[in-house]
Amino acid sequence: MTLQPTLAGLADYRLSDRTRIVQLLADFRLEWQKTVGGKSLLDVEAPVGLILADIADRPELSLQERHAMLGGKLANQVNCFIEDRISVKLLS
Repeated sequence: MTLQPTLAGLADYRLSDRTRIVQLLADFRLEWQKTVGGKSLLDVEAPVGLILADIADRPELSLQERHAMLGGKLANQVNCFIEDRISVKLLS
């Protein structure tokens, strides 16, 4: 019985950046599908700014990359929104 030799470099295999991004976005979609319990995602009303912030957070962008993606105004608005929600939870 002959065994096929291990392919060189196979142990070092990493997903391409593009494949990783597609997988992160697919996971994001699946999370939304679970959240709405089978309802069509076309019928869901959601704040676009927070969705964009979630997309920016998936690939763990640096603060500079996140700022470039969201823009300064939206990045600040999202940060304030999150801080307000944390404050409310701590006071409850």
